[in-house]
Parts: sequence; structure tokens; C-alpha cells
Amino acid sequence: MARRLCRLPRLFPLAASASASAAPKPHHLAFAANPNPARLRPSSASPPPSAFPSLPRLFSSSAGGSGMVVVGSADSFNSILAKVEEEKRPAVFYYTAVWCGPCRAIAPFISKLSDQYPSIPIYKVDIDMEGLGGKLGELKIFSVPTFHFYHKGQKTGEIVGADAKSLEAAIESLHKQQ
Repeated sequence: MARRLCRLPRLFPLAASASASAAPKPHHLAFAANPNPARLRPSSASPPPSAFPSLPRLFSSSAGGSGMVVVGSADSFNSILAKVEEEKRPAVFYYTAVWCGPCRAIAPFISKLSDQYPSIPIYKVDIDMEGLGGKLGELKIFSVPTFHFYHKGQKTGEIVGADAKSLEAAIESLHKQQ
């Protein structure tokens, strides 16, 4: 099975909006399909839930025993990386982006692994965060998703792409080394 990944210089950043604007418009209808949706539901009812999650929810950490930690800023990323290197504890850094299809495809699997191995924190880093570009260059992050594995303060491995089998084997190996 081929690895799925996104190259960093995004060639099509507006692909989603372009495809939405290319959709045919129902200009042939002489009347609106639903002129007043308020008449169809009682005023006390709450609005229907959206089919898509809101953007802030995409990068929020889950509650419970999950080992997933969402990095919120470039400063917190730098301090977390320094802490992992100083404390010599196992950790996984998951570099991702909202616009990356393979990242979205592997996200449920990462969440499952973080629940399965709560002693190994998985730090989810959005590569589009302001102020992070220089550090990503130093770490040689050129594609997403990219996973860096740390053990005893040193980077011990890297996986580039949405390869679930390799990812599970690497986290299992990191778990056994504890």
C-alpha cells in the first residue's frame, strides 16, 4: 500500500473553495425551494446541528485518558520540545495541517493509539501555526503527516506519510522501551 502524504509547498490551497464555486447553481428555478424555513420548525427548537465540526473543534484535545496533547502556539511547542529533550521521556510529535487529506484520514487512528498508549504523549502540531516555520525547517519537516519519535531525550525515529502499520509498530516499540 502506498504511503499517503501532502507536500508542504501547497500547490492547491484553494481547491475546496474553487470546487464549491464550480458547482452548478439552480438558476432555472423560478421560486425558492424553501422560502421561509422558520415556518417549518417551532420557534423553541434549537437550530439543527451542523454536518461539519467547527474549526476550533478540529484541534481540541479529547477528554479522558487520552495521551493526545494539542500544541496551541509556537512558544508552547518550543517549551514542550525542550521539556521532552530534558526529561528524557518517550513522546511522539504529530505534525499535521487542516488542509491535508491524509492527515484527516489518519487522525482517528492516532486518537485510538493515544487512548491505547496513554503513557506516551502524542503532541499534535499544526504546521500552519504562526512563528513555527523556522523550527519546522530545522526539524526537516517537508511533508505532512510526519511523526517524530523521542526516547531518552533523543529523536529515535521518523515516519512520513499516513502509514498506519508503521505508526503502530513504532509506538509499540516506544512503549516496550519504557
